[in-house]
Formats: sequence, C-alpha cells, structure tokens
Amino acid sequence: MISNEKIDNEADKIGEPGNYNILFAITSTVGAIHQRRLLREALFGIKNNLEPCMSQDGNVYYKFLIEPYRSVERGKLRDFTAEVVEYDDIKEFPNLSDKTFQENILQWALDLGVNKDINYNYLVIINDKALINLEKLQQVLKGAINGNVLTPTQKRRLMWGSFMTEDADDMAIILGRDAIAPILNSKNSIKVVNSNFTNTITQAFQYYRKYPKETDLYLVNDEVGIIEFPNAVENVSIEKTIAVGRLYLEEDMRDLLEHLSIPKTLICRPPNDPNKLKIAVVTSSFVYDNLCMLPAARMTGDNKRGYAQRNGYSFVGRSAEFTQQVSKKRKTVWGKFDAVEKILPHYDWIFWLDMDTVIMNYNVTVEGLFEKFVDIVGGWEEFEKKHLIVARPVHDVMINAGVFMLRNSQWSRDFLRIAQQRRDLYLGHMYEQHAMWDLIREPEWAPGTLYLDQDDRTFNTFPSRYIRGDFVVHYAPDGCPAKPIIDAIGKMKLLEINPDMEIKLDHLMDH
Repeated sequence: MISNEKIDNEADKIGEPGNYNILFAITSTVGAIHQRRLLREALFGIKNNLEPCMSQDGNVYYKFLIEPYRSVERGKLRDFTAEVVEYDDIKEFPNLSDKTFQENILQWALDLGVNKDINYNYLVIINDKALINLEKLQQVLKGAINGNVLTPTQKRRLMWGSFMTEDADDMAIILGRDAIAPILNSKNSIKVVNSNFTNTITQAFQYYRKYPKETDLYLVNDEVGIIEFPNAVENVSIEKTIAVGRLYLEEDMRDLLEHLSIPKTLICRPPNDPNKLKIAVVTSSFVYDNLCMLPAARMTGDNKRGYAQRNGYSFVGRSAEFTQQVSKKRKTVWGKFDAVEKILPHYDWIFWLDMDTVIMNYNVTVEGLFEKFVDIVGGWEEFEKKHLIVARPVHDVMINAGVFMLRNSQWSRDFLRIAQQRRDLYLGHMYEQHAMWDLIREPEWAPGTLYLDQDDRTFNTFPSRYIRGDFVVHYAPDGCPAKPIIDAIGKMKLLEINPDMEIKLDHLMDH
C-alpha cells in the first residue's frame, strides 16, 4: 500500500523524469502496424521517427502492449521488428497459460514502479480500435467524474470504465494506482458474475459491484463518457465524450478526432541546450527477406540506442527507404543514401552505422572524436571545411561505407545527390560504397572529406582485429552475422560492468 503522503509528493514531481500522471497502455496485435502508426499521429503527433522521443518526459508515459502470439507471417514479423527498433514504444508479453492478457498488463504496470522507477497516478488502458481525449480525461480527474468530486483516496482506488457492455468492456479503462494490485490479487477469490465477460478487470468490477462490502475500490461504470462508436460522428456528444471504442475505419477515426477536437499529447519536451550539437546515430532497421538478421536486429538497434541515450544523441532507425528500392530498381543497400538524405536536414551531424555493427565502447563520444579530427587536420577552422568522415580499413581496396559521419551542409547534400546518380552501380559491384569512393577521390570532393586511410581503430574495426577499448566493431560478412553480433553485444555488456575484462570476438559466420 502506498501512503497518501507519498502519492501527494509524487504528484508534485509530475513532469520530472520517471514521474507521470498517466501510464497509458494501448493494447494491439503484432500485425496492426498501420493502426499503431495512425494512433501515434492521432494521439501524440508522431508522424515519423526522424526526430524521435529519446526519453518520455511529459505527464503521460505510453506503450503499445502486444497480445501474445504463437506465429506470424514472415513479412509481418520483419516489418514488426523494424517498427520495434524505430519507435521503442512497444512491449511484448510471452505466452503464459496461467495468466490472461489483462493480468499481464496489470503485473507490468506494477513492475514498472519497482524495476523501472516509473511512478504514475493512473493506469489508462485502451485498445487500438479506440480514441481517448487524454487532456479532457485529466481535467475530469482533477474535477468531478459524472458529477461526483472524488477524494484523493477514491481517486487512488478508482476503477472506471464501461464494464457492462459485452464485447466492448475493454474500450477504455481508468484505474487509480492503488486499484491495480487488489484487482490482480482478487483473481482467485472472486466468482464470475457473468460468464459472457472474460476480461479480468471486468470480472473483478462486476463481482465487487454485486458484493460492494468486499472491496474499498471506487467503482464507476460509465456508458456516457465511454461509448461505442455510433457510426456517425454527429451522434457523438462533444461535451460528454471522453473515449470512443469500436472504431474500425480510418476515416471514422480521423473524422472523430476533428469532431471532438482531441489535442495531441506532448510526450517529449524539445531539447533546450543551444550549445550542444544536434547529433543522430542512424542505422538500418530493415531485415532482408532471408530473415538472417531477425534474431539480432532488435539487439543491435538497442545497442545503438543505448549509446545515443548515454551521450545525449538521437537514435534513428529506418526501413522504409530500403523497402522502396524495389520500385527504384536498385539493390536494397542503396536505401542507406535515401535514409541519410531524409534524416540529414534535422541534425548538425549524423553518424551512420550499418545494422551489422556493434558499439563496444559507450565512452567514446562523437564530440571526443571531433577533437581528435581537429588535431589531425590542424585546427577547428580546417575541420569546419570537412563534411564527410570515412575510413579505409587496413588491407581494404577502398573505403568502408558501413560507418561514416556526415555534416548537415550544402556540400553533403550535393555529394549525396551526385552519388545517387550512379546508375551504373545500382546493381553493380560494391554499389553505394563504390559511388562514395569514386567521388571522394575527385578534386572537387576530396578537400571536403576527412579520409582516414588504413584506419582500423577510430570507428570501424573488424572483429578479428578488435582490441579492448575499440569503439565500433563491423562484421561486414559474406555470410549471416547474427550469432557473432549477439555474442559481441553480450560481451559489450560484460565490459560495461568490468572494463578491464579481456575478451575475444567471434567472427565466424553462418552460411
């Protein structure tokens, strides 16, 4: 049980990291990628991940919660994996025969406070066929629910939803934080009042409504503020409606957003340090048709995201630009240039890393490397003339384009545009890497390139040459690197705990 004093203190801290008014859970299925994209835009104004939220620091913390699944079509699984890497707003649950999906959700909500140090006043659950006005909801919670002004204790033990409508009882549920544990703990002690209702929270509500002396939860069944969609937005009350469920058509959802004037909820505050360079760590989140990298894709994405979070950068994973190469009649790898062109205008610098790279040393910063580069070129004035930083590893015949840094400048934009025109390389040898290599050796482009020749150490090290302290390991294999990449990420985590540990990286690939 959480004391009143602690709850009041936490309410004062809302807006600080880890303290929220609402923990917002949106239930969904693995294949509902388009629906999640629609809801991100509708509820939070997130149209893409070009400038992602690296830390949710508004008064709402949200996640999409994916119902357990046993199998999924290969293409959907590939696209879902890319979505997980790109947005970092998805939580999956294992198939557990002894727990319902709602029990998993309630346990997850409880565990957040213990394991993640995330504090909140209310848990709000909707499904991905519903809309809710979070701003209006918070206003009602501050004021009166259905005309009743609740005490602080009643708010903390609130159980509010539309629990008497069959097949629609999970449209929107609002629980005070102190209501979660009693509901979860009651599953073995309550009796099912109506067998047509199978959801854990609904069963608890109906039981306690019938036997009110057995609980001190504050129960609210609301069929006015939480409604099923009546097929025409004109039939939805602007004044009374908080949430609408059973929305199956995108046009209905968009019309309802406009009809109810549902505002976007800000989940991230914009960066406010004008003296810090805006840097993005960028990678591919595209998994090829053979699904070779599927087991490692999320881990290598998390590896780069963790580095970005540690050092105050953005992390951007992109797959759409790789997918579109079929229409452009180019090898998929050319999606790298499309992605870089799209992302570059949003940052001062981007740091591109192929998916098959692992950041082994989080203590090496981009700014620290810039200091090194300044020394190489002879001062900041000379460094300002450099726009592309790329290495040619020892024994390689050309640069390796799996890792490079690019400044947001007209030079860089022109460079990419010209490289993109190498139609002779669209299906040819070394593809986009060859295009870069040819350009940086031309008199027009060489002065703007910081060319790290015969360099295995700065930011592009092959696993067989790795020594402790190296920054980025790049597998660049002929076969599938998933297993050695997973091994490397595991060893990197050990190095975080014990930096003096000696390790050797596996570089044998699956063929």
